[in-house]
Amino acid sequence: MGRDVPRMNETTSVFPPEKAAVLLVAESLRPGGMTTYARALMKGLTAVGLAPRLCAPDEPVPGFFPDAARRQVHCFPALNAVVLRSLRMWGVAHWAREQRFALIHGLSSFSAPACQFLSGVLQIPYLLTVQHYQDRGDIRVDRGCRGVLASSESIRENLVNDARVPKELIQVVPLGIELPPLLPRERTAGQRPVVTTCAPLTPMQDVATFVRAAREISTALDGGCQFVIVGEGPEEHALRKLVRQLQLSHHVVFSHEGVSHDQVLRDTDVYVQTPRKEGFGFAVLEAMGHGRPVVSTSVGGLLSLVRDGQTGYLVPPEQPAAIAEKVVALLRDPVFCARMGEAARACVAKDYSMTAMIRRTVRLYASVLGLREQNGTGVFLARSL
Repeated sequence: MGRDVPRMNETTSVFPPEKAAVLLVAESLRPGGMTTYARALMKGLTAVGLAPRLCAPDEPVPGFFPDAARRQVHCFPALNAVVLRSLRMWGVAHWAREQRFALIHGLSSFSAPACQFLSGVLQIPYLLTVQHYQDRGDIRVDRGCRGVLASSESIRENLVNDARVPKELIQVVPLGIELPPLLPRERTAGQRPVVTTCAPLTPMQDVATFVRAAREISTALDGGCQFVIVGEGPEEHALRKLVRQLQLSHHVVFSHEGVSHDQVLRDTDVYVQTPRKEGFGFAVLEAMGHGRPVVSTSVGGLLSLVRDGQTGYLVPPEQPAAIAEKVVALLRDPVFCARMGEAARACVAKDYSMTAMIRRTVRLYASVLGLREQNGTGVFLARSL
């Protein structure tokens, strides 16, 4: 891979050439919401003429990034080092110095230590995106941190009240996606409808409520439904045991994170998410983008993402009967189910598009770098010009 950041003139970039190089730091490139966010940023920032490079401790899944973007992804195992001030981290810093980055953007709170180290060595500012709830002390911002991007209002409140991050540093920048091609769900005669959830198999995500709801849905529909659980985690053994206890082994399929979410969602009729806490809900956003109605618990960022009765339904946490009631109603009325899915997709296009996310992110970059917008054109120049 080439080691020099491409140089661009001001007719092709929204930033001056010396400010166009941005280092994105990811905690991991395993399939999931954070990696999808990284891919969207890479594509969107490149489209407006910036020169992003993405570094992570592991390699992405083959095919997840287009070939052109894959050449801008760099694997540095040192980013997972417990003691960041190691010789290996200095190697990362040496590489980064050669690229002449103007700004560092950590894509999750877990990348904060690496961002702080690189910011201190390179003497350039950094930003952090936070998608999950934090406790006090989880994030320690230093002088190099010029902004924290909260993925939802719920996360902003958590950062201020619980994590004690200075509120003047925080801006809400909802995550966005590029709308996938709309492919209507078409079932052949006798094919069962599919209800899906995608989540880490942890106590906080409470996939057990999804399994218990599946039992009630299956009973209501005389077994005429299939359920898909996409995810990995410490609760998998207990969840498989629960599936057997509820006699759902022929109805529930477990699929690990390596599977394509797009393919799973194309085959889905109703999407369900049952967390006890949720900062944003990227998997829900993806399902809505595919035009699928959502039934989710009424917690955190999902309260603003899912519009109850319009793009899906919100129910209290740990209430499998309430989940089942809404899912059964949707599956028994395919016309209304499709209409709600269309509304969900329209909501994503209007409020959670990749274009809107990139626009907000670029404006924040410009503010941190001391650039001013030229007559509302979306092109930013040095303030002295």
